[in-house]
Order: sequence, then C-alpha cells, then structure tokens
Amino acid sequence: MDTIEQMNTPFCGAVIEYISRGSDTTEELVTEGYDIMCVLSGSSSFVEAGVERRIYENEIHIFSRGVHSISNRVGSDGVFRDIVIHIDQDKLFGRVRHSSREQERFEEAILKGISSNISIDELADICCLSASTFKRRFRERYSSSPHKWFLSCRLEMAAMILKQTDVPTRYIASLCGFINVSHFIATFKRRFGTTPSHIARQV
Repeated sequence: MDTIEQMNTPFCGAVIEYISRGSDTTEELVTEGYDIMCVLSGSSSFVEAGVERRIYENEIHIFSRGVHSISNRVGSDGVFRDIVIHIDQDKLFGRVRHSSREQERFEEAILKGISSNISIDELADICCLSASTFKRRFRERYSSSPHKWFLSCRLEMAAMILKQTDVPTRYIASLCGFINVSHFIATFKRRFGTTPSHIARQV
C-alpha cells in the first residue's frame, strides 16, 4: 500500500480549502464553528469587532462562527494564495461540556495549541487554570497529554496539506506550528515513516 493511502484519516473531520487567485478580490467566508486561515502569498484584511485586521504571509488567524468579509490584496500582477482549514467543531470539541465561557476558553486554547508552538503555561492561562489542572483536565477529555495530542494533530494536518496542495514544506512547517523545518521533517518521518517531500512527490 502506498504511504499516502495510509494517511487517509481526516484531522478532526477537517476539510482544507486551498485558494489561488491572480487578482484582488473581496468575498465572504462563512464559518459554522472554527476555521484556521494561513496566507501563503499576498495579504488579507477583514473586519473584526469593527476594527480592520490584516493577515500577512505565514500569519495564522482563527475565525470563529459567523460571516467574515475578506479582502485580498496582491496587486495587478501578483498571485494570492491561502489555506483555510475548516474544523468540524463537534469532532474536535464533542467531549468538552462546560459553561459557555469555560467552553469558549477551552476551545480557544485547543485551536491555538494546534496552530502554533504555544506553551502549556500559555494555554493554561487562556483557560484561567494552573498548568497542572489544565493538563489533568485535558487528559480526562482526550486521554492523552497536551503535547502528544497537539503534535499528532499538527502532523495529521501537515499530511492533509501535502496531499491536497503544492505548498512548499517550509510553509507547511510554519502553518503546523513548527518553528524549525528540519525538526518538522524529522518528526514527520518518525510519525509516518516517510518524508514530507516523498508525500509531495506521490501527489
């Protein structure tokens, strides 16, 4: 069996939208739960709480439920590319049941843990918990340590992007929360038994 066929379990029910355009555009992004967006080239702006926010190349932004107006600016001869990862909210957070504010904090921490190289102490702070309490509650819900679970999610997300796009490895490493490309390649190979470039060639 080819390696690529062994990596067919969607990351938390996620679906990737890979967008490439050759001109400036404005459109709406509708999110049912949470979406993770990464600009690969060009830049995007959107309005959040009445304030315009711009996303630059390789910057990650998490969109929450709702309708967002996205304006892409690349110039007359530029190319705009981005990846939006549509997260299945029930599959990712189905085991979390708290008051609405606690739920919101925990979901924010989970998404930041998936999409960035954030520390456990910082994740605990988001949830207004001590690091030890956060780790204990996390294990109760996901039967895993935060570090191991987040690493697995990032690697599965990377495999999805490799299989569905032509995005260079260095961008995928950044998008999936790895600060070092070499570390990403070595960790990917330990998880899947092959390198990211091998998966890209299969595609």
